[in-house]
Amino acid sequence: MRREGLNKYHHLAFGLLLGSILFAQVDSPVNVTARLDPSTLRAGEVLMVFVAAQMEPGWHIYSVNRFSEGPIPSRITVEGEGVIDLVGPTMEPEPVTKFDEGFQTETHHHEGTVTFETPVRILSSLDPGSYSLEAKLLYQACDPTICYPPRTVSFMLSFTVEPGEARIEETSITAFPTTGSGSNTDVRAAIRQGGGSYLLLAVSMGFLALLTPCVFPMIPITVSYFTKREVTRKRAVGEAGLYGIGIILTFTLIGFVLTFLFGAGGINRLAASPVVNSAIALIFILFAFSLFGLLEIRLPSSWINAINRKSSATGGVIGIVLMAFTFSLTTFTCTVPFVGTVMVAALHGDIFWSLLGVTSFASVFAAPFFLLALFPSWLKSMPKSGNWMNSVKITMGFLELAAALKFVSNVDLVHQWEIVTRPVFISIWLAIALVMTYYLLGRFRFPHETATQSIGALRVVFATFFLTISLYLFRGLFGFPLGELDAFLPPRDYGNPASISMFSAAAVGEEERWLTNYAEALSLARTENRSIFVDFTGYTCTNCRWMESNVFTRPEIKSLFEQLILVKLYTDGPKPEHEENLRFEQERFGTIALPFYALMSPEDLIIDTLPGLTRNVDKFTNFLRKGIRKGQLATFSE
Repeated sequence: MRREGLNKYHHLAFGLLLGSILFAQVDSPVNVTARLDPSTLRAGEVLMVFVAAQMEPGWHIYSVNRFSEGPIPSRITVEGEGVIDLVGPTMEPEPVTKFDEGFQTETHHHEGTVTFETPVRILSSLDPGSYSLEAKLLYQACDPTICYPPRTVSFMLSFTVEPGEARIEETSITAFPTTGSGSNTDVRAAIRQGGGSYLLLAVSMGFLALLTPCVFPMIPITVSYFTKREVTRKRAVGEAGLYGIGIILTFTLIGFVLTFLFGAGGINRLAASPVVNSAIALIFILFAFSLFGLLEIRLPSSWINAINRKSSATGGVIGIVLMAFTFSLTTFTCTVPFVGTVMVAALHGDIFWSLLGVTSFASVFAAPFFLLALFPSWLKSMPKSGNWMNSVKITMGFLELAAALKFVSNVDLVHQWEIVTRPVFISIWLAIALVMTYYLLGRFRFPHETATQSIGALRVVFATFFLTISLYLFRGLFGFPLGELDAFLPPRDYGNPASISMFSAAAVGEEERWLTNYAEALSLARTENRSIFVDFTGYTCTNCRWMESNVFTRPEIKSLFEQLILVKLYTDGPKPEHEENLRFEQERFGTIALPFYALMSPEDLIIDTLPGLTRNVDKFTNFLRKGIRKGQLATFSE
């Protein structure tokens, strides 16, 4: 085994040595050309830098956006002092992926002729006239037996600035996530491949979104809402269908209306709005009290009472549509990785594709909730369902109270009141779980309930389940991680809970390594010659909390973080810096997804991106390793 490893490295070293000797004697097997399009534009507009590499038969160069240990990845650099405002990520065709015997790893390369496209926005302050910028391609040419040393080819490219104001449609770099991380949200690439690929992307993202944490609370909420409704089986099917269609329509309408009124960031701002979160929390609390039989929603001179009367007059249509609207609001932050990206596309004129994508996504997303809306009707059709069905309602009421706390916590987080901290949140959930256990064991009942003659096996099972949950939550008070539940809790360092446990204190110490300003991180990166890990996050983002608690805390991830400059940028807060962070994410990366991770070089160039939550720790680990490696390769200039 050891001899085989030595032979492999001897073979590779010999190939590089032979390549170095031949490199000085023969021309490169790669012919590189470059051009600009358009060559004439207005100040502040975007041009595309095209760099084409034509390889001789049998030779290849490596991908710009996909990285593997061993070969040197290609790299495009565009520079122009006093000319360039912003450089977007380089786009490339899908590379060939295969196992390389020389490097003993899977590599990603291009053969034949490949063209790389890099969007560049020029300064809006440029006067009319002729200017130039420099485009460079760093590449390593290999064939099955030998690799040349890395080589850089440079081009000076000229363009003309004409008089006139910049045209809005020509000023944005729609830098959709590249294929660097194997992202499923490369919307632009899917559109280029045709309608079938784009629909498949939208449908697959709809299924994946169902697995995200902020969708889970809507399951008991949906069931509990339709449990309250006394309707025939036929009408139940119609109402469930209305609920599903309502989710699709409100999802689409909310996205488009907010995007065109407030920009793509309007989606995040609405999801994080303290007013919206307070309203949703109040609705859930009222639903809970109604399920408990403690409240009939007949409040005179109130909007709830008015909606309730109107809902009754129209057969419950408005109430169901309001539930669909609530569903859309509460799940938007988990769906932004896809929906937010196509909304950005809509801003740049891709209305048809955006509408098709969001509608397809929402249809898949709503389908399971159509079935959940039917579930209570099916339960009621069972014989003798009345007595135990009432217990189901009350249990659902407790779950709605637990869900309401999340929205109260969102308000606290956005305002930074530091009242509903992690220990406080856990304590309230712990109390709810214990009360549910006590209720299910028949130790108390609500005024409208009849006395329970005996406690059935099913109630004992559920009582045991919630008692187990309460014991699990109790561990969280001492700083232990709570797995999936961590997604709903405030961050560990929020409100400085170091006094609760040594575990929390350690977490706070680690959190101090994160910067909150990108300019400061970039300055430090240049000083220390390290790449930057940018975490676009949100105060109300459940997927962000899940990543922070279940991925960021792993020893192997912490070790990789130590090699990077870390910066955390909140995009859903009310302050000017939050608006600036959102604008930076949208303009630089073409998305408003949360979470969204980017690796940047000390020269402020995009190394790689990873949108959304991933449960594949190896994928996240490889993403960081690729970024660290690419950052180190920045020292290769010629």
